[in-house]
Amino acid sequence: MTLVWGPIGNRADSQFNDLVKDAISASRITGAFSLPVTGLQELGDPPVDALMFYPTPQLLLAYNIVQQWNGSQFPNYLPHATIGPAGSASQMTMPQNVWPDVNGNTPSKGLPSSLWFNRIAVAWGDKKIAFNIDY
Repeated sequence: MTLVWGPIGNRADSQFNDLVKDAISASRITGAFSLPVTGLQELGDPPVDALMFYPTPQLLLAYNIVQQWNGSQFPNYLPHATIGPAGSASQMTMPQNVWPDVNGNTPSKGLPSSLWFNRIAVAWGDKKIAFNIDY
């Protein structure tokens, strides 16, 4: 999942450190977290399948901390994780929790009900850093 994206443009290389500091701040405040999957949507051009997430308070807080770095052409934040090219989600057979959900249903195949995030990565051109998020 991407919190912010966009071209570097004419930003100074030293700003990479500022972006990393903001990412660290976001991870320390939110800790590792799980996002509920609300469904599947086709996004982009060329189209891709994406898992759509419910925007939890933790996610929105993390996004607000790094939002100033967003250079995306899309004005509204749409939390999602790309699965692959359009149509690829139909090939997924993801084992689900063996325990019944709140309605007593026990799903066995299909899309995951949530994704867990316990790592964060920052990439700026050829510069990249990744680290674990504390629980």
